[in-house]
Parts: sequence; C-alpha cells; structure tokens
Amino acid sequence: MTPSEIHEDMVRTLTDNAPSYATVKRWVNEFQHGRESVEDDPTAGSPPTANTEDNIDLALDMIMQDHRILCRQIAERLGISNKRADNIVTKELGFSKVSARWVPRILTPEQKRTRCTLSTSNLELFGADEENFLARFITKDESWVHHYQSETKEQSKQWKNTSSTPKKARSLLQLARSWCQLFLIFKVSC
Repeated sequence: MTPSEIHEDMVRTLTDNAPSYATVKRWVNEFQHGRESVEDDPTAGSPPTANTEDNIDLALDMIMQDHRILCRQIAERLGISNKRADNIVTKELGFSKVSARWVPRILTPEQKRTRCTLSTSNLELFGADEENFLARFITKDESWVHHYQSETKEQSKQWKNTSSTPKKARSLLQLARSWCQLFLIFKVSC
C-alpha cells in the first residue's frame, strides 16, 4: 500500500481523528527502513521510574529525619538525578525551603506558665496602687547569650510542607554561652 492509500483508509475509518498525510508518510518511511515497533523510542534523561512510591516514601522519611537535607543528598541516596529528587520533594511531597532563622520560636509550657504568673502578679500590683505603680519601675532582664558557629543563610534553610506547623529551629553546635543580667531603674515624678 502507498502512503496515500493508507491515509485515505484512515480518514474513512477515523474521520477527524486521523493523522495528517505527512505523519502517515513518515510512518511508512520508518517501517520501510526497518522499524518494527509502534511504541515511542525512549527519550533522553531520567527514566520515569524515578518517581516511584518507594522513592517518594524514602524521600519523605529522609526529610522528616533531617529538615535541612539537600536535594543532592536525597538524589545520591536514592540513586536518581538531582532534578528528579527536586521534583519528588517539591511537586510530589509539596515541600518548600524556608530559612530556619525565620522560623518562630515556640514557648514551652513552663515558659507560658511563668509569663502568666508574672503578668497576673503585675496586674495585682497595679490594681493595689495605680498612681504610684506607674511612677517607679525596676525591671530586670536576664538571658543566656549563646555563641554559635556561623552558618550561611542557605545552610540554615530547612524543608517545610504547606500543612506543617512551625518548628523550633535546631541549634548548631554551641561554642560557649554566657549569662547576662540587666537591671534598669526608672523613677518618674509627676
């Protein structure tokens, strides 16, 4: 059969869904030159098998163990390309990188209780002597000053899912820490 006859037969059978004459002519040429399969040839790049359920589950486990893991490290452990690993993490799992420095701190239950106790105590003092309460203040602030190894903003980033709640940023290796206390005395006379 000639390409014209094949195309006419396909138009009668498939009507609007028939391929163009140029496509039929190209197919006939390929089969005349030894092609035996009607399936597409494999394309260059990573095989589509990289996005398997096993790889997706393993990538999720790695991220849950270390939110700062790099796509390159995931790719190495799974034996896939960096692009495939990035696709799994961002598209399949829905994670995005955020800077750990900007993740808000979460107060412990003990810190919350202490703040409530101190606030209640200050309100009672204010209620007992409103005029003189605002006339004098003594305040104290104390805090640990931690000395950390410096890291770049890129190194501090961690994976965050769109549905995940903010977590406390992990501390780096401490070099030292100091205890600081600051007392301020204000006396206001009206």
